[in-house]
Amino acid sequence: ISIFFGGGTPSSIDAEDIKRVLECIYHQFQISDPARLEITIEANPGTLTKEKLLVYKEAGINRLSMGLQSTHNEELKLLGRIHTYEQFVENYMLAREVGFNNINVDLMSALPKQTKESYITTLERITELEPTHISAYSLIIEEDTLFYERYGEDKPGESLLPSEDEDREFYRLTKELLGANGYHRYEISNYAKDGKEC
Repeated sequence: ISIFFGGGTPSSIDAEDIKRVLECIYHQFQISDPARLEITIEANPGTLTKEKLLVYKEAGINRLSMGLQSTHNEELKLLGRIHTYEQFVENYMLAREVGFNNINVDLMSALPKQTKESYITTLERITELEPTHISAYSLIIEEDTLFYERYGEDKPGESLLPSEDEDREFYRLTKELLGANGYHRYEISNYAKDGKEC
């Protein structure tokens, strides 16, 4: 059983409100095997506090999904992310400290100005932290988005994107490096430690 709070900005939703929603679910539905219940919340690095994490734990949330994307601040800035890698590490360690043992980290490849070397560094830094799950997506530029205006076909920033061959190499490296660190690929962009598939 999986309940997933995401798709919006949980950082802007009061933790107590999320707790109340879960209390209603627990009240309305009989859960025969609570040990099999996975409740995930998405979290943007830099938005977590100890107080918020403790409320999530008290509410029964037992899995975090943290949208890091890259361990390089220059790449994060080009993505328009508001956090730094250092803020991510601080929030990640705080989550571990309060007892979150099931954490996913989202990563992205084929970013503007990203190199093979910078991507390998990102993969290495994250595997050293030993999250239980890693989602590694390739950046896709969609029309009618700010990114398309900057990096789409025939746009000024298009030359900053890795080539298709480089993108395929990022994918190969992801599978190889994560596999060597105990993560098996169970979906096209998802890698997990044994028993930690989402």
